[in-house]
Formats: sequence, structure tokens, C-alpha cells
Amino acid sequence: ELARVRTLAALARGDLTAADTTLAGLRGDAAEVPSSMALAPAVAEGLLRLVAGAYADALSVAQNALAAGGSEGIHTYDSWLLVIGAVAKLCSGDRSEARRALQRLEGGGTRLRRGDRACVHYLRAWLAVLDGDIADAQREAKMALAVAIETGIPWFECLARIVLAQVQMGAADRRGVEAQLRGAEAIAERLRSPWLSYAAQLAASEAARSAGDRHGALAGIRAAFQQGQEYGFRQPPGWQPRALAELCVLALDEEVEPDFARALVRDGRLAPDTPPLRVSRWPWPFRIRTFGGFECLRGDSPLELSAKGPGRPMELLKVLVALGSHNVRAEALADALWPHVEADYAYKSFTATLHRLRRMLEDDDVLVLRDGRLTLNKALVWVDTWALEQQLDDFDAKLRGMDACADETLRRESTEEVLALYRGPFLPDESEQPSYIACREQFRARLLRYLARIARGWEEADAPEAAADCYLRFIEADELCEPAYRQLMLCFQRSGAPLEALSAYERLRTALSTRLKSMPSAETQSLYASLKSAGASAASR
Repeated sequence: ELARVRTLAALARGDLTAADTTLAGLRGDAAEVPSSMALAPAVAEGLLRLVAGAYADALSVAQNALAAGGSEGIHTYDSWLLVIGAVAKLCSGDRSEARRALQRLEGGGTRLRRGDRACVHYLRAWLAVLDGDIADAQREAKMALAVAIETGIPWFECLARIVLAQVQMGAADRRGVEAQLRGAEAIAERLRSPWLSYAAQLAASEAARSAGDRHGALAGIRAAFQQGQEYGFRQPPGWQPRALAELCVLALDEEVEPDFARALVRDGRLAPDTPPLRVSRWPWPFRIRTFGGFECLRGDSPLELSAKGPGRPMELLKVLVALGSHNVRAEALADALWPHVEADYAYKSFTATLHRLRRMLEDDDVLVLRDGRLTLNKALVWVDTWALEQQLDDFDAKLRGMDACADETLRRESTEEVLALYRGPFLPDESEQPSYIACREQFRARLLRYLARIARGWEEADAPEAAADCYLRFIEADELCEPAYRQLMLCFQRSGAPLEALSAYERLRTALSTRLKSMPSAETQSLYASLKSAGASAASR
């Protein structure tokens, strides 16, 4: 029992090394321990795995110990083990299983001790926070805190204050938040517990971020993440994964302890409300690129999707992206891939191909099929089409709120980001699948509208060279986009550079002749003729 207490004390301090060492001694002495104490090492080990972020391991330890205790008639540690299991499930995002563990804890047939009752209120508060029930969360968090104070468990009081502070953030009770965080930080300091300090600093960072204090949030993130990196901590209990994800977005945006932020995201599969498509160092499990050619990465390594074997998994993925990636009807996908076969056979082929694609990705959560509609999981996948749409939407929103075209810095930064994403036409080397062609032309049209606004801004700023450069850079990526050449020719005409306008036409004519064995359209030829005529008239004068 003394060894177990020492292990728990080490965990409360956040000293995982000391806890692991003491736990090893507990395992070694297991044969000499009375049967009633035989499960004590499992409690300590489960808590150790929780603090280290190994939630699956913690759950396995708790479940195995509960099963062993049940077979031997030993129930001394059931409440501890059920709490460990519930926390592991909550940290993994499985609320339904956590509720079942909580119900089992409450209905165990034995009278709950005060410490157990504090855990019940704490878990209820945590679940209510995740459910968005602020009133219930506040009531349960206050009861957990009251019981923790009454029973004299300072480390649990600290955790209860932190979860109550998070609830009060949702209720916009700033004074209440500050009071609870001061209390939590004082306890962490008094106990000299890095783990409690880490949890309190994270909560303070989230409070600052919620209040719009970016500087204060970053300072707290830096301190907490440094501590987390040093001691090997992960997600503290009582947290909303999305709140922790938002702190990681801020950290990666500002390059604050990026390695630890990425580890938190990977281990907890964290996802903020808005997918961080423009956060360059976000550790996406999968990345899909379609502009200029197709590429699918798992982590940082290309994923080889073999075209051999039954079905067409690679093409299914491409068509899904082309059709928007979200809530795409299975019938539409089947019809796009198997247009000349009966509907029943096409749907069976779709089902088999989806199964094969999931097997290749080795992650069933990437593709979500619900109510006959298929969706790419935005929490796990980055797609260049999404990132480009987000950037263009952001620019459009700024146009509505101000004269974005008049802002030189915005024009320059936005153009750099857009053209870095648009490396070429959508799936240029693929078969003439109708969905690819439609998607390709939609992006071209939207990009040309965007570039027209950017170019107008440069022209109004008396910088015609910068306006022309926008189109030239676009053409470098997409040399067969004829409307872009017309815009470039007109841009040169407005800037008084007729020779450059005629040269742009010749460049287009050569590209079309070489690549497609075709000539420019009648509209482009007419523009060329008018520019040439205007140039000749000017020369004769």
C-alpha cells in the first residue's frame, strides 16, 4: 500500500519517471501482496498511462483489472478502475462508453465513498461540457469542487477548479474564471506539481485566447508546452479536445513549441472547429494534392494506391474530391465511375471499391459513409482544393468588409498563398472524366475572377507590371487556360504595352499548337486582331 501511495504521489507531482520506477517495484512484489491488494499496481499503472497520454493502454489496464477482480471476487479498487476507464474514453472522444462506465460506477451496488462521489460529479461535469450543457456542467463542477474541499484532496480540488473555470469560460463569467484559476495555480504551486501546473497553465491560456488576448495566450502556451515536453504530459483531464486543438493552432501559427503541439494533435487526433487548412505545420494524417497532378500522402510519405486488383480505389478518391468531398451521394459516385452499367451493379462495385480504399488507407475514419452519402473526414485530411477555397473565401469576405484591392500587403500575401496552392489544373493528366472537367473549369473560372480583382488593385495603384505578373504566374502553372491569356493581353493593352500583348497571343498559339494541335478560339483571335490593328494605326500616326 505504501508503494501504491508513493506511485500516486509521484503522479500528482507529474514525475512520471519516479512513478514508473515505483510501479516496477509494485509489479515485482506482486507475489507477496495480499489478494485484497493485488490490483493496486493496476490502479497506479492505469493512472500513469492516463497522464502519459496512452489512453488505449490505460483502458486496457483498467478493463483487465476489473475482469481479474471480478473472477476473484475482489472489488476493492472497482471505483478507481471505472474512473480510469471513463477518463480514458473521454480523452479518446468516446462519450457513449464513458457514460456507460459512469453508470456502472454509480450503480455498483455499494455505497460510494466521498472521494468516489467527487469523481462522479467531476465526470458528469466533463461530459456536460462536451455535450455543450453549460448549466449542468456548472452545477456538477461546483459539487465536485465542494466534495474535494470537504474531503481534503488538494490535487482533486485543483482539477475541479480547472474544469469549473472552463465551464465559466463558456458562460462568459470572466471574474469566476480568474478566481478559479488563481485557486488552481496556488494549489499546484503548493504541491510543487508540474502536472497540475501544466493543466492550470493550459486553462489560463484558453481563458486568454477566449478573451481575445493573443499575447497572453501565447505566453501561457509556451510555459505549458515546455513543461509538457519536459515531463511527457499529454491532454489533461476535463478538457474539450477542440479547445486544446485551438491552442495548438495558435502555437503552430506562431512556431511556439511546435514539436509538442504536433505531438498533442497526433496523439489526441485533435481537430478545431474550423479545419486549419492554412496552418502549414499541422500534422495531418493524410494530405491530398490535385492541382498540377495527383498525390496522396500518409504523414509525410506518398501513399501508393495500386491500380491493380478489383475495383478502382484511386479513382474513387479523385472523383469524391471532384464532386466536393462532402455528403456526396453514393449513387452519384457509382454513376461517375460506372456510367454504362446497371445501377445495382454500379452500387455493388462502389461498395467493394470503398472497402478496398479504406484498406489501403489503413484508417476507417478517413471516409465516412452515412445515410448513403460519402464524406472525406475534414479532421484527418488536408485537400488542396479545400485550402484554396478557404483562401478565396477569406479574400471575398475581406472584400465585403473593406476595399481589399487597395491593400497592397493583402494583395501580395493573398496572391502568394493562392498561387502556391494552384500548381496547375485540377488533375490535368487524368482521363476525361466529366467530374474532373467540371471541377477543373470551376476552379479556373473562380481563380480568374480573383486575379481580375487583384490586377485591378495593382493597376489602380499605378503598378501595371505587378498586375501583368499575376496572370503570367498563373499561366506558368496552367499554360492552356486560354481566358487567362486574354486577360493578360487586355492588361498589357491598358498599361500601354501593345507588343507584350501580341507576344502573349503568340505564346498561347504556340502552347495550343504544341500540346493540343489546335488554334486559339475566335474570341481570342478577334482580340488579337483588334490589338494588332490598334498598334498599326498608332504606328502610322
